[in-house]
Amino acid sequence: MSEIDDTLKRIHSSHKGVIGVIVVDSDGVVIKSTLNESTDIQQSYGVTISQMVEKAKQALKDNDELTFLKIKTKRHEFVVVPDKDYVLITLINPNESSA
Repeated sequence: MSEIDDTLKRIHSSHKGVIGVIVVDSDGVVIKSTLNESTDIQQSYGVTISQMVEKAKQALKDNDELTFLKIKTKRHEFVVVPDKDYVLITLINPNESSA
């Protein structure tokens, strides 16, 4: 198992409420995933969140950098960590993580 796989497995298994972890490129194409959802759903999350990351970066001042983004819905939380070439998306069940 690669270092990336080990890291994804550790995030997924060691934090309560984590449903899955997705790594996408800057276009939202899924590179790696631990999410037990269809490929279409994973791709939809990847593309949509990558677009949100780009919009958030555009909204920031030129001298600031987006390092973390948290998106809450009624059912899930998305913890997003953008990097230069990739975006790490962690999908969390908030009802499990706060219990």
